[in-house]
Amino acid sequence: MSLTLSDLETIVRNLINDNSTTGTDLFTYGSTAVFTLTESNAIAITSVSKNDIESGVTYTYDATTNKVTVTSSLVAGDTIEVIYTYYPNYSSTEIEGYIKAAIVHLSINRYYDWEIEDDTIYPEPEVNEKNLIAMVTAILMKPDNISYRLPDITINAPKDLPTVDKINKTIAIFKRTGNGIFFIG
Repeated sequence: MSLTLSDLETIVRNLINDNSTTGTDLFTYGSTAVFTLTESNAIAITSVSKNDIESGVTYTYDATTNKVTVTSSLVAGDTIEVIYTYYPNYSSTEIEGYIKAAIVHLSINRYYDWEIEDDTIYPEPEVNEKNLIAMVTAILMKPDNISYRLPDITINAPKDLPTVDKINKTIAIFKRTGNGIFFIG
C-alpha cells in the first residue's frame, strides 16, 4: 500500500476546516452555452437543469477553466441551473504544494527524508507520521490557529509564535513522544 498526496489532503482539509460545500449558479442563455461557475475549486457537478428540468440535459465540465458547457439545445432566455460541490478556500493543487513543503520541513528538522514520485510518498509513512505531515501542513496553511487536533496528536500553541518555530517545536516534541498533546510555548 502507498500514501499519495491526495490521501493526506482529506486529513489536512479537516484540520483547517476547508470541507466541501454545495454551490448553485443560475445563468440565462444568450449566445454562448459556456458558463463559468462562481466558486473556484469545484469538485463535481451534481446536476444541471434547463428551465427547472434536469432530465435530458447534457453537459461537460472543465475543471481547469471552471466552465460548464451545455451541449443540449438551448434557445435565448433559457435558464440554466448548475448545482455543484466545491472547496471554499483551497484547491487540491494548493494543498498538495503545502504537503510537499511540510515534507521539506520534516527533512530540514532531521525527522525523515521522504521522497515524492508521481504524487506518491516513499517510503510509506506510518499512521502517526502521516498525521504529523498533515499537522505540519495545517500549521503552514493556517499559522494563526492556536489548536490543531487529530486522533493521536493535538497541538496547542500561542498565536504569536512564528510559524517556523511552531513547526520546529512540533517536530522536536513528536520525535521525543511520537504522539499525544503538545503544548508549544
